[in-house]
This record gives sequence, structure tokens and C-alpha cells, in this order.
Amino acid sequence: MDRSFCIAPMMARTDRHFRYLVRQLTRKAVLFTEMIHTNSILFGNRNRLDDYFEIENPIVLQLGGNDPDSLSKVCKMAEHYNYDEINLNLGCPSPKVKSGNFGAALMDHSETVQKCLIAMQENSTKNISVKIRLGINDND
Repeated sequence: MDRSFCIAPMMARTDRHFRYLVRQLTRKAVLFTEMIHTNSILFGNRNRLDDYFEIENPIVLQLGGNDPDSLSKVCKMAEHYNYDEINLNLGCPSPKVKSGNFGAALMDHSETVQKCLIAMQENSTKNISVKIRLGINDND
């Protein structure tokens, strides 16, 4: 997948309608879903995995979470959808996400990140990538 032009995932911005619009403008961009927390798929709306138009490919499913078991289960589920890659969000700095100890807050827990990535890779045939920030706080 050519990564020279990627549309960064942003909550409440990069929904399926925005991605469809971008795809009408260019076929060269790699598109990302909004971050979807694993619990919202496992314990809520499994249809969130199906929230894209086929024309959007190449498209990357971005997941949020900090539990290797949950991430592995969602990766297995994602195998049945036409995503080109799965991405773990370690970049979201929002207070709500930080309080759940995922997104950028997870960068402070390298052993957990390692376990999550291993679990994801072992349960998916798709490439696994990570979205990160330069640091966790203003001091980094």
C-alpha cells in the first residue's frame, strides 16, 4: 500500500461520508476509519465494522483499546471485512480516552502495547500498524 498520502483518522470527522468524498477526489489516499473502541464492537454494535463503502479501499480499520484479548477478538472479526490493514491508536490525547488508559495514554505502558500488538498480529492476516504521538504530554 502506497503511504505517500494518508488521511489521518479523526473522531467525528473521518466518518464514511467524509471518506467517500475524499475517495471521489483521489484514489491515491489511504483512508482510516474513526477510532473504534474494541468494547463498542464486542459489547455493543458489531455493525460498526461494516461502516464503510467498498469504494473507500484502501482503508485501514483503526482500533482503540488496551486489552490484548479484546483486540485479538476484534482482529479475528475484522478478517471477514475488506479492510486493508488494522491500526492501533496510540495517539488520541483526549481526556476521555486518557481516562480509559488507551490512545496516547497507552504509550506510557510499553509492555501492554507489546502484548496488544502481538495479540493483534497473531489473530489477523492483515498488516498491523500503530498511530503514535511524539510524546505523552507537553514535557515530551
